[in-house]
Amino acid sequence: MPFALTTSDAAAFPLCDGTIFHGCTIPFTITTLDEGRFVEINMAFETAFGWKREELREKTAIEVGLWSNAENRRQFLEQIKRGNGMHPITLAAARRDGILHHYHTFSMQLSHEGRLYLFTAFIDIQDQIDAEKEARDSRNHLLQLYDTMIDGYARVDKHLRIQECNRAFREMLGYTENEILNLTPRDITPSDWHKLDIRIEQEQLFRRGYSDIYEKEQLRKDGSTFPIELQLYRCLDTTGNYDGFWGVIRDISERKRQQADIDYISYHDSLTNLPNRALLLEKLEHALKRAKHLFPNPSSQGAQPEDGYQIALLFIDLDHFKNINDTMGHAVGDTLLQIAAEKMLHILRESDLLARVGGDEFVILLEAPITTIAVAGVAQRILSLFSIPIPLQEKEIYMSVSVGVSLFPKDGDDTESLIKHAELAMFQAKSEGRGVSRFYGAELGAGILERMTIEHDLRGALQRREFVLYYQPQITLATGQLAGVEALLRWIHPKRGLIPPGQFIPIAEDIGIISEIGAWVLQEACRQMAAWREDGFEVPSMAVNISAQQFERSNLIAIVREQLEKYSLPPHTLELEVTESILMHKTEMVIAALEGIKKMGVRLAIDDFGTGYSSLGYLKSLPVQRLKIDTSFIREIGLDNNDEAITRAVIALSASLGLETVAEGVESKEQEKFLRDENCPIVQGFRYAHPLPAEEIQARYASRSS
Repeated sequence: MPFALTTSDAAAFPLCDGTIFHGCTIPFTITTLDEGRFVEINMAFETAFGWKREELREKTAIEVGLWSNAENRRQFLEQIKRGNGMHPITLAAARRDGILHHYHTFSMQLSHEGRLYLFTAFIDIQDQIDAEKEARDSRNHLLQLYDTMIDGYARVDKHLRIQECNRAFREMLGYTENEILNLTPRDITPSDWHKLDIRIEQEQLFRRGYSDIYEKEQLRKDGSTFPIELQLYRCLDTTGNYDGFWGVIRDISERKRQQADIDYISYHDSLTNLPNRALLLEKLEHALKRAKHLFPNPSSQGAQPEDGYQIALLFIDLDHFKNINDTMGHAVGDTLLQIAAEKMLHILRESDLLARVGGDEFVILLEAPITTIAVAGVAQRILSLFSIPIPLQEKEIYMSVSVGVSLFPKDGDDTESLIKHAELAMFQAKSEGRGVSRFYGAELGAGILERMTIEHDLRGALQRREFVLYYQPQITLATGQLAGVEALLRWIHPKRGLIPPGQFIPIAEDIGIISEIGAWVLQEACRQMAAWREDGFEVPSMAVNISAQQFERSNLIAIVREQLEKYSLPPHTLELEVTESILMHKTEMVIAALEGIKKMGVRLAIDDFGTGYSSLGYLKSLPVQRLKIDTSFIREIGLDNNDEAITRAVIALSASLGLETVAEGVESKEQEKFLRDENCPIVQGFRYAHPLPAEEIQARYASRSS
């Protein structure tokens, strides 16, 4: 049949009348089945594709781009021959201008005069294709953005298979994109995944559209796990039906490590790496709960310390540790604490707990099964550990410990009681000479508790600013004028009120904090002198007591110089008092310190003279300017001839050596007369004034000194 684009020829085919064929808005073509040459096209085809009938003469569908190649058309024709009716196919057809346009085509085989033809209709789907491309582009762009995320992202379809995920998700789990797609959450979750309440998650997803944020373990491809934070969100299809879910995971390994570090720091001592007081209290509380669960009423069951379930606390204090710190330095002290911790750890069971609860204080927690005999054995091994000298810095350091023990349930059934009673027992051990262990018992007297209470409060008194200085006038006996003042320390306890120096000074010396307190006294005394001078109140001298521990510190001279310079005080206005007992020890060091202080112009006095055993020859070599007669001799004037003779001899000795004499503790007129007759130049005591606050000293003596 010749190619003829005429209406009459087209009309020879069914459906090719003017109304249905040429008047239809859907593009139609009639082509030969074998070659695909055009027989007829309608007006809608001309409009859609831009071809005119004349231009299609002798053209095939492949030539004008309706088919991309002959093979595709051959395969399509095979489908036509095997089937019946309309055969839809989607293709991108080229228009006359070369622009590809997408259509759904529906083709039907026709027969006419012995020849086969193909009738094809074209449905324009370009808008749909464009929309789908835009959606794909948006999705691809979104996935690219997801790939920039630090957190992992993955979407799962309603069959629980992973459809897409970002780079962070794949890298966290160690999969490639091809490996992870179509896996299920169960494939990438530890075997205990079922422990999670999936029903609650699904209920949250369906009800709210998202789940709570929760933590879980995530499985990597290599079998290892890591902690993640996860939140899920519901997916809906275009009809609003459930279509799976997507989730965001965050690797919280570093956060967990940081939290673990914080927890460790919060519960461990930084120097020894031992548990600290907070962790001890927590462990002890748990131990008590376990013990009470096993024996809810120990007393009714006859559970005694030697045969029942019990807990033991050993409170350990290093004896005279403060002295080591002061004389050898804190670096040595820290090393000793570390050595002590290691020594004690080596003799304990894995279930026992050793904690550092203070500067040189340790507590051992022993849990059941434990008996009193076993506890005593542990205490004895602790004592034995420190019976051997510790080699350090080419020296051998001897250090003992005092151990106090309390037991549950005998000595208490709560953390506070057990710790308190173990500490009381430790103080009892110290009071009995140190280097021993003691169990808590009712026989521990109130004196131990009193000392422990004072020691506890005393350790923080300086930081809480509970110390004040009072000043006792020193009077020139011949004229009655103010010769100076002595600074005397007072402790104003917030609950107990004024605590006499005799109650806390020995304890401060014993626990090794008198050096810090003495430094504060020196600074405060110099500050007060400067304040008086600024107000025009000239005090001839300020006497300050110096402890043995301050002399043992190599920087005493530097501290004195620093305070004089800080408050612009003439050196001669400061007088340092040292006891006779200090001068009897460590002679070379003491003499060097005294000489250095004297070179600055600071005055020196020997306090409590007559109570020691120093030789007169030694006294002659000391760089001092004053001797202070001890109160015990002055008190007995008029009552004891021997004390009067000693006082008379000290005054004469001082005069012969060119030293001033100060008599302390003068309270009566008779004592004053005796001292005047013996030519004692300076006196102090209650006869003239009690120790007074700074403002009262100024109010009473400022007018007299002007």
